[in-house]
Amino acid sequence: MKQLFRNYALAAVAVLACAVAPLMTPAQARTEAFLMKAIEMPIGDLVPYAHNPRRNEAAYDTVMESISTFGFLQPCVVDKNNVIIVGHTRYEAAKRLGFKTVPTVVADLSETKAKQYRIADNRTGEESDWDFDLLVSELKELELDGEELTRTGFSQTEIDKLMKPLEPEPETEGEAKAILEDGDRVSEGDVWDLGGHQLRVGRSNLNEADAMIKHWKDGTGKGARLVKSKKPIIAKQEFQSQVMWLSVSGSMDRRTRQLMAQDIRDEIIELPSVNIADIVGNRDYEISIELSENKLQQYQLTFDDVAQAVRRSSIDLPGGTIKTAGGDILLRTTGQVYTGVEYAKLVLQTNRDGTRLVLGDIATVNDGFVEREDFSLFNGEQTSSIMVKSTGNQNDLDIAAEIKAYVDEKNQNLPQGAKLTVWGDSSYYLNARLDMMISNLLMGSLLVFIVLALFLRIRIAFWVMLGIPISFFGAFIMMPLMGEWSVSINMISLFAFIMVLGIVVDDAIVIGESAYAEIQRNGHSTNSVINGTMRVAMPATFGVLTTIAAFAPLLMIDATFAAFFRAISLVVTFCLLYSLIESKWILPAHLVHMKYVPLTEQNSNWFEKQQIKFKKALDNFIHYRYKPMLEKALKARYNTMASFVAILILSVGLIVGGFIKLEVFPSVPSDFIQGNVTMVDGSAVSERNKVIDRIQTAAFKIAKENAHEGIEFIKHSMVFTSGNTQATFVLELVKPEKRELDAYEIEKLWRDEIGEIPGTKDLRFFAGANAGGGAAIEFQLTGKNYVDLEAAALDIQDKLSSYDGVYDIRNSFSRGSQEIQLSIKPEAEVLGLALTDLAKQVRQAFYGEEAQRIQRGRDELKVMVRYPKENRISVSDLEGMWIRTPSGDQVPFYQVADISIGQGFSTITRVNQKRSITISADIDAQKVESRKVISEMNETSIPEVLANYPTVSYGIEGASKEQADFLGQLGLAAIGALFLIYGLIAIPTKSYAQPIVIMSVIPFGIIGAIIGHWLLGKTINMMSIYGFIALTGVVVNDSLIMVDFINKAKGTGKRMMDVVIEAGTARFRAILLTSLTTFFGIFPLFFEQSLQAQFIIPMAISLGFGIVFATVITLFLIPSLYLIKDDIQRLVSKG
Repeated sequence: MKQLFRNYALAAVAVLACAVAPLMTPAQARTEAFLMKAIEMPIGDLVPYAHNPRRNEAAYDTVMESISTFGFLQPCVVDKNNVIIVGHTRYEAAKRLGFKTVPTVVADLSETKAKQYRIADNRTGEESDWDFDLLVSELKELELDGEELTRTGFSQTEIDKLMKPLEPEPETEGEAKAILEDGDRVSEGDVWDLGGHQLRVGRSNLNEADAMIKHWKDGTGKGARLVKSKKPIIAKQEFQSQVMWLSVSGSMDRRTRQLMAQDIRDEIIELPSVNIADIVGNRDYEISIELSENKLQQYQLTFDDVAQAVRRSSIDLPGGTIKTAGGDILLRTTGQVYTGVEYAKLVLQTNRDGTRLVLGDIATVNDGFVEREDFSLFNGEQTSSIMVKSTGNQNDLDIAAEIKAYVDEKNQNLPQGAKLTVWGDSSYYLNARLDMMISNLLMGSLLVFIVLALFLRIRIAFWVMLGIPISFFGAFIMMPLMGEWSVSINMISLFAFIMVLGIVVDDAIVIGESAYAEIQRNGHSTNSVINGTMRVAMPATFGVLTTIAAFAPLLMIDATFAAFFRAISLVVTFCLLYSLIESKWILPAHLVHMKYVPLTEQNSNWFEKQQIKFKKALDNFIHYRYKPMLEKALKARYNTMASFVAILILSVGLIVGGFIKLEVFPSVPSDFIQGNVTMVDGSAVSERNKVIDRIQTAAFKIAKENAHEGIEFIKHSMVFTSGNTQATFVLELVKPEKRELDAYEIEKLWRDEIGEIPGTKDLRFFAGANAGGGAAIEFQLTGKNYVDLEAAALDIQDKLSSYDGVYDIRNSFSRGSQEIQLSIKPEAEVLGLALTDLAKQVRQAFYGEEAQRIQRGRDELKVMVRYPKENRISVSDLEGMWIRTPSGDQVPFYQVADISIGQGFSTITRVNQKRSITISADIDAQKVESRKVISEMNETSIPEVLANYPTVSYGIEGASKEQADFLGQLGLAAIGALFLIYGLIAIPTKSYAQPIVIMSVIPFGIIGAIIGHWLLGKTINMMSIYGFIALTGVVVNDSLIMVDFINKAKGTGKRMMDVVIEAGTARFRAILLTSLTTFFGIFPLFFEQSLQAQFIIPMAISLGFGIVFATVITLFLIPSLYLIKDDIQRLVSKG
């Protein structure tokens, strides 16, 4: 047999010579044939060719098995610089098998001939894949050198195709690569995920794979996902939202629990509404073959011997085909084992007497899990969890309903002691949001109708109110037609409807009130309605357009929450556009055809008598209260303006002085509290577990002490670890109505109960839902000197700690844990040992040698060979191991190696190629404002610190940077809105000065918004600022109508003072009515206590209180400013 192998090797060398010969002249061929003698070359001396165009990973296992079975029969070929020409796959296989030397032929070929020979040799490969980019590059280089490309083994037709851009070819009926309906091709080498199972597509199963994937795509509609392909995978990233969690827990071992969780996950993914369900908390499987040093010495074995024996005995290898007359018969060697029991039966040695040494005789084979100390606890029990998500336009409510029904049924069929629990159900909040918004919408509509009914006749109030559903239905039609900007019915869009509820009837009120006044003067007729409508049609139309103009620039904001602004802006815009149509055409038609009888004491019912009384009272107020006050304000108009300016300054002073807190990103108490603990690097797992117990005990203690009506505030608790030094805690709280404390108060109690924990690097809690995300304060230091960076970071942390209300101060620097570092002694080299030998043997003993990697069902697992765990727990175990020399001798570790204690690698973050450290902190918004801290740190503290570290620079990051970016974009949006509003007002007023008078109401309108936040004890945040911008469009409406009325009355010959007073009294009712409808439309939101409403209440406060104060401004300040403008114009004309 050995002679046969020797002959085979000689034949291989001859074939090699023949392959190279066509590339050379006869003289060269004789010379090269003489040089082609295989030598044993150290594997470390061979250099792989960096631009090898052949990708042969698929053949590694096959070649390794061949070499393991028959030996290294076919040599590698290298050039004079030891760069591999032929044999990259054999070289890689030899490395993986642990060969020290490989048979090698040194070919004295030129670089050009080497390239030709390399391609020609690769052309013969059948199991390999080409990297066509590199192949074309190599061919082009040969072409530039003037070489004949057909000598590479490719035909001219093939070369032409390679060198030209690929063009699509028509598909043929018999083509193996079928095309799926969605455009994906099933190709050899693809890996598809089919509902948790992986399908690898090979040459022999293309058609079957095609049919199966089509079934999964078209039949079940889910689960078929291309995860690996030789072609580029182009996918659209869609936003995914968490719907709920399911936890599998109970008295069972980990394997049973994980298998149960996988089965449940597969069943959930089969539900019609569910597309995404991921298992969290499962540990990877592993088969560990553990051999002690004593056993290795007793049987004269090494870890390499055991690993190679496993590879030789556990194999599943195709053997080609038998070509029979009836067809092909496939050949396959089947001996792959998959379980620990089967591995224990593998033969290591067979003695001459027929006895055999099997793996189980000398090793412990553990078919279990990877060596990791991670765990997950749900309500104190070991758990595997399933996270269900939605994506795209999926309905969370449908998903939640189906899963809850499934869980109820599944719990009836689970084994005794096992249970499946739903928690973290976000659909509850969606339902509550919808209920809250709809109830507030109905309540707001009722209040708007009551206000209208007090000011107008019931019939007119009804027709004006009809504009609300017409505008809403128009918006419903437009919302899904906006492509990527489409808006669905959700909390945000419903809030937009509530916000626009009172605004959308403003123009209808103005037109209805004007038509009603005309009907009262001249009787009910078509002309009366037309005249009343046309009197205010121009200012009413442009008033609505100014409101749209205020919202339009918000569509351009590019931030993490841009969709929020876009949804509200689009809904408001659609509603207002349809309100224009309704108020200008539909409402007048209704007013013309309604039955109208003049209202008197004799023909009125009880409610109409109340209307008459209210009208008289309002008229008395207008003429005997408002009119005299307006006259005084106009006579002292400069004092009036100064008074409003003073109020504005005082209001701004409330913010600057800290009486009203300003935090751009709103953070409201959540129904979940999350905690993260990080131990110092190198901490023992036992220390981590003690800290986990302490934190959990503290949570349950405060829950028991603060029970409300016998109900503790913890509904569910979850703990899971990440590595040896990190753990995360999640508390799901009972709903607010069942507890007295909010999440922030519970978080503070929890912190106080835990206290300081020695050995922890970082302990953080999150009790709020922060729209900005990330820490409230973040500074990023960059530089080249890491020592200076760390020192500067610590100094800045000290500065931050001086602020009351700033907590959880931390930085991103990690020194790395302590480690034992090995070095080889000089005397070891005498024994033939190299540092690589030492490193490899230590790694095999303590980390493990990967003998195999197998696919068992849906799981990929490693088969590792290593020391038993009890022999890997101390330094003495390292010092007690024996090192094998190349000659087969054994020497004690301490004789050939030195050990020292050193520092492990630090975590190094780079930004623009510079090392970076981030300092982060959170704040208590009741005590301090992040903007003030950032401002003071930027102006004084950080420059003082960095003066000592000239190599360090800094910038603002995280929520701080997002806040600055957001305010910048919001400022640009505000400027754009002001320009649009100015242009729109200038059209009906036909003036450049009057728009400034009208728009002066805008900053004064913010007074009411600021006072509203102060009265209700709310922090001004992003939503408040959004309300300010919305206010800019709304508050100018009444001012525009007032100024338009003054402009029309100027030509009557009356004094300007009288004209302005008459305009104020004439428009008082319409102005008051539009303001009250806007205010009462959102009034119910002020008293909402639910978590869902807390985000949007500040916006409602800004709009509601702002519009009320803007009414006062419109009735007093605008007339005063108009006269001041007139004074200035007269003064200029005289000059």
